[in-house]
Formats: sequence, structure tokens, C-alpha cells
Amino acid sequence: MARLAFRVAVMIAAAIWLPVAARAAALPDRSSLSYDENVTINTACFDASQSSRSAYERCVDRQLAALQAHPSPDRSGLSAARNHQIEEMCGYQRRIGIGEYNECLKRAMAEPAPRQSSLEDPLSPTIAKVFAVGRDQPKPTEPVLAALPLPRFVLPKRPDNVASAVLTPAEIFKKVERSVFVVYATPSEADVRTRNIMFGSAVAVADHFLLTNCHVVVDRPVIRIVRGDDARVASLVAGDLQADRCILKSEGAPLPAIAGVRGFKDLSVGERVFAIGTPIGFDRTLTQGLISGLRNYGGRNLVQTDAPLSPGNSGGGLFDESGNLVGITTLASRAGIQNLNFAVAASDYWED
Repeated sequence: MARLAFRVAVMIAAAIWLPVAARAAALPDRSSLSYDENVTINTACFDASQSSRSAYERCVDRQLAALQAHPSPDRSGLSAARNHQIEEMCGYQRRIGIGEYNECLKRAMAEPAPRQSSLEDPLSPTIAKVFAVGRDQPKPTEPVLAALPLPRFVLPKRPDNVASAVLTPAEIFKKVERSVFVVYATPSEADVRTRNIMFGSAVAVADHFLLTNCHVVVDRPVIRIVRGDDARVASLVAGDLQADRCILKSEGAPLPAIAGVRGFKDLSVGERVFAIGTPIGFDRTLTQGLISGLRNYGGRNLVQTDAPLSPGNSGGGLFDESGNLVGITTLASRAGIQNLNFAVAASDYWED
């Protein structure tokens, strides 16, 4: 399941952004390429795919030629933490092209690995303190999600106290912010020391259950949820990888759950919505926008919004102007694309 969290996000992005014509066309055979090479080529050719099928095909041909001139370096012997560091340094080059990306990888691999000065994160509680919670408990094991699909998992009843009164942004934040948690997830305690940690968000919908995105927690069974100084152990108990819907179960005292979840079919384009999550580490950040589209891709209901989202918002809540949960934010605009963000319909967590 290596790099599975990244693959989940890419699968959803491909379903949304790759035009039907391009998907159906007979494109150059790339079956011999690695998954990472295919992802990089798709990323580099995204703009061309929005222009025309022929432009996309020409771009793919150029990228294949560039790959032949600049082969991908072998990173299989590097640790997960080192690969994560290198990706942070070179990830932006994917959009430029696979040749530039591979050359950046080679340069980064030749440089000494940066030292980790401390486990202190200036934007959140101390990481070491967060993961010290529950350290004496048995080591968690990750469920096989294919055997635990939604909604067969007995998720408590969908919160049905749907409000109708229009609130101010300040009132909405006051009403729901206690239900939105920061999520820290890592493969093992050893990975904490190298800061191989994924962070995102989750929304409490029952006393001990939270909704999040699979790409935040899959392959990372050591999970903590945090709100202010309150850090708790959580575990992944069910999910649907293809739809990026995962459920966490928390330990300890009951969570302050949100009161109401609106159904996807009840939403309308043009409604004002508010996102609360942890963009780049700033917990419980509020942004606002509109529902700019209601999409269905492969049976997945997605709420399109222009509310600003950033890394760390994944798994956070998208709320209407009465404070009802309408979506779990999953996908933010890519480089060169503005105000094109998506949330998994919250009601889908309870539906087939």
C-alpha cells in the first residue's frame, strides 16, 4: 500500500478533471511506466487536456520523450521520510514536466538529508506531546477497507437536527467549530521522530465517530485527533477508498458532534457555504464561498465550491449558512486553477 494516500487523491482528481474525450481516446501505451511516472505526465498535461484531445496527445508524446531523455531515479531504497522530504522539494515540478521533475529528484537525492531540529510545530500543540497520548496502548492495526465498505459499518444515525435560520459567519463558526478536529496520522511512532506525519481534519458526527478523507489516514494507523489542548487517540474503522470517505472512532469522552447533515439532493448551486479545517497547520480556519456546482462522478456525489481550501483542509467540514454539514472537503485547486474546490457530500457517508 505504498504511497496509497497519494493515490487516493489522484484517483479522485483524475475522475474529476480528465475530460471524457481524452479518457476514451486511444493514447500512447503507458502500461510499462510506473504509477508515479503516469501521475507526473497527467499532471504536466492537465492544461492541454482542457484544450483538446489532440493537444493532450501531443503533450503526452513530449513527456514520453522527456522521460526517455531524463529517466526516473530509483528511490526504492530511500525511507518513507526521506521520500517525503524530496517530494516536498520537487513536487511543484510535476506540473512543469517529467524531465524537470526527474532532474530535481536527482539533485535532491544527491544532497544530504536535512536534519530534523525538533518536534515542535509552531502552529499547533507539540507533535511529541500529541503522540505521547495513548503511547502505552496496544499498537493499532489498520483495517482492510475493502472488507469494511460504507455504509455497512454501523455508523450512528445521521444527525437530523437540520437548522433553517440564517446565521452570520461568526455565529456559524461559534456553532460548529467545536466539532472540527485536527488529524495527525503516521505509519508508526518511529515515523513521528522523522516527522513523516500527514495532517488534515475531521468532523465529529456522533459521540465517538468522525468523518474524514481516506487520503489523510490510510497507511497511517497511528492517529490522533486534536482540538486546542485536547488530544485523543483515534482509529480508522471503515472507509471507501474510491470515494475518499473514511470514518474514525475516538477514545475517551464523547465528542461535541454537529447537529445536522443535509442531503446532497437538497443542496442548490448558489448557496453560501463555509469551510472549517486546518489549512497548512492553522487549525479551525474559516473560509467562505458558494456552492458552484453539484457533480456526480462514478457514483460519487461531490459539492463543488469556490470557498478557499489548502493542504490540511482535507477531511474538514463544509457548512451551509445555518451551520448544517453539507460536505467533507477533499480536493483543492491545483496550480494555475483558481476557485475550483470539492467536498464529498456528507450525506454519502450514510448512503450506498
